[in-house]
Amino acid sequence: GMSEKRKFMRFDVSIEVEYMVPGNGAPVEGISVTRNLSREGMQISVNSKLVPGTELEIKLRIPEDAAPVYAKGDLVWVEKSEAKTESGAGIKFTQMSPFDRNRILDHVYKEWVEQQIGQSAAPRNK
Repeated sequence: GMSEKRKFMRFDVSIEVEYMVPGNGAPVEGISVTRNLSREGMQISVNSKLVPGTELEIKLRIPEDAAPVYAKGDLVWVEKSEAKTESGAGIKFTQMSPFDRNRILDHVYKEWVEQQIGQSAAPRNK
């Protein structure tokens, strides 16, 4: 059913993300946008210097919601790219309150449903 879909799907929905690598040196931080997002994690672009295994502090901004979602996550993979300063990366959430996880999933699910409706309603003249 729908709750199952919501639990396991990856949604191709864009949410603004701020990330920071806590550390003793100069912190590495950046702003990105999710390429997709699921209950377990998300795909974003990160600073190319970052390597798998790095822990990130994450702030996700849900549109029309004043309170951002704070989370922690681990970099699982980073696309190798010599030329670019940003690389696609997969992040697994390691810390996020159930309340916040539901706020995020409710939002992305709604966005996703609207995308589906929009696609089926659009004139097919491509």
